[in-house]
Amino acid sequence: MSESFGGLGELMSLQAWTSPGVVAAFLSAVAAIAAAVATWRAPLSAAKTAEHLRRQGDNELESRRFRLNVFTAIMQGRAEIWSEDTVTALNSVDVAFYSSIPVREAWAELYQALNTSPMPMHVVDERTRKLLREMAKDLGLADSLRLDDFGRVYFPNAIAEDRQMRNLQRREAMDRLTGQSATPDRGAVEAVEMKWPPVPGQGKPANGG
Repeated sequence: MSESFGGLGELMSLQAWTSPGVVAAFLSAVAAIAAAVATWRAPLSAAKTAEHLRRQGDNELESRRFRLNVFTAIMQGRAEIWSEDTVTALNSVDVAFYSSIPVREAWAELYQALNTSPMPMHVVDERTRKLLREMAKDLGLADSLRLDDFGRVYFPNAIAEDRQMRNLQRREAMDRLTGQSATPDRGAVEAVEMKWPPVPGQGKPANGG
C-alpha cells in the first residue's frame, strides 16, 4: 500500500515540475539570470572594444605621422637629394610606406638612378617627382598637389656656393689625411663639382641669394 502512495507521490511531483506554469517560471528565471550576466559583462566588453579601437586609432595616427615626416623631409630636401637629412628620409621609405607598393616601387626606381654612374640628373629629377607623387597619393594629398609642384625648387647661389665650399674643404681634409697635396688643383675642383650634381631640373644653381 505504501508503495502505491510512493509511486503516486512521484507521479504528482513529476507532473508539478512539467506543468506549463512551472516550466515557464523556470525559463523566466534562466532568462533573468542570463540577462543579469549579460548586463554585468556588457560594460567589460564595451570597455575592451573601446580600448581596442583607441589603440588601433593611435597606431594609424602614428603611422600617418611617420609617413608624413618622411614625405616632408624628402619634399624639403629635393634640391639636395644627396644631403644627410634627405638620405635618412629616403632610407626610411620602405618602413614608413611598407603597405604601399607604388611608393616602394617608385623608391626602387629612384634608388637605381642614384646608384648609376655617371648619375643621370634628369632621370633622378623625374623619379624624385614620381616618388613624391606616389607618397602624396598614399597620404591623401594628391588632389591638392600637382606634379609640377614637386619640381618647383628654390636653390639660391649663396647656398650653392656654400655647399661647394664645404665640399672643397672636405676634399682638402681628406687629402691631408691621406698624405696628398693640401691644395687641390683645377682637376680636383672639377672632380668635386662632378660629384655633387646640379639642382634637379636645372643645369646651374638658381639665381638669387
